[in-house]
Parts: sequence; C-alpha cells; structure tokens
Amino acid sequence: MAEVLHQEPGWRTARRLILLRHRVAEKGRAVGKKLLDEPGYLFQALVTSLPDLIPPMDAWRDYNQRAGCEGAIKELNQNYALPKLIVRSFWGTDAALCLAVCAYNLVALFQRKLGWLERVSLSTLRFQLFLAAGKFVAPQGRKTLRLAVPKCEQEWWRIIWEKLHCPYPNCPAVGNRPAFT
Repeated sequence: MAEVLHQEPGWRTARRLILLRHRVAEKGRAVGKKLLDEPGYLFQALVTSLPDLIPPMDAWRDYNQRAGCEGAIKELNQNYALPKLIVRSFWGTDAALCLAVCAYNLVALFQRKLGWLERVSLSTLRFQLFLAAGKFVAPQGRKTLRLAVPKCEQEWWRIIWEKLHCPYPNCPAVGNRPAFT
C-alpha cells in the first residue's frame, strides 16, 4: 500500500491517491478493469479527499463498504425499473423510488426469512418461486395450497413452506435452489 498527493489540472486542492497491491491467491478474483498487468498481483487505486488522519487501509475499507451499494443500484435498475420511475413531479418520482426501494428491501427480508445466504435477483426469485402455478382447495374443510411442481422439487417446496411458517428466525436454512434429481 502506498499513497501520494495528486492534483489534476482544474482541481482546487490536491487529493490523496491511495495505491494497493493484492496477491491474486489472497484476493481470489479481479473485479473491474485491470490497472496494471503484473502476473500474480492485482492493483487498485482510489482518489479521496479524506484527511491524512485516516490511515490508507481504513480509507480503503470505508470505500469498499460503499461499493456494496452498487450491486443494489444495479438490481434496482434491472429488476425494479429504476430508470423508468421518473414522473412529472419531484414528489411523485420520490414516492416511486421509495416504493421500489421498499420492494427491494422486502425481497431481501424474504430471502433472509428463508435463511438463504446467497442473494438472488428478483428475476431468479420470480422464476424459482413466484411462477409456480397453484390453487387453494378445501377438501374436507381444510384449506390446502396445491402447487403444480415436478416430483423432484416437491420436498424443496415443502421445506420452503415450513420455513415461511416457522415463528423462529434463523431456523434451519433452506437451500437457494431446488435439488433437481
């Protein structure tokens, strides 16, 4: 890790340029564009106006946490029609955005309730869960939900249903995908 002060033409003040080098074995995979082509290493650079009091490693950790928001914004764009939410008035746009973010958070809470550790997109949820045909029937006065799912998925659906009815949070997790056998 290294840092230098850098000032581009047009900037009023110099900013910190923090440079990081990661071993590929420790980092796993590269994200984004390649900064330098050096076998065995990945490089990262960030420009910040954070004060010198903050060590470079803390600045990097802070920016790394913020990067998690980009995935949420990307999913809001793709699955919740974020670019199409702009309406005539500011408050209408604000209300539509709040509704989309609320829907995103409800889907995240739904996945947490199921105990899924791996986040899936709304389109994946739609395909795996919400497109299953079914109907409510009441044989002998007992309400029953009958789903039209293949035999190989029925056990997975039974576990999902038990998980959704469990009053205790974090009870045994349900796998993200049905086991096709």
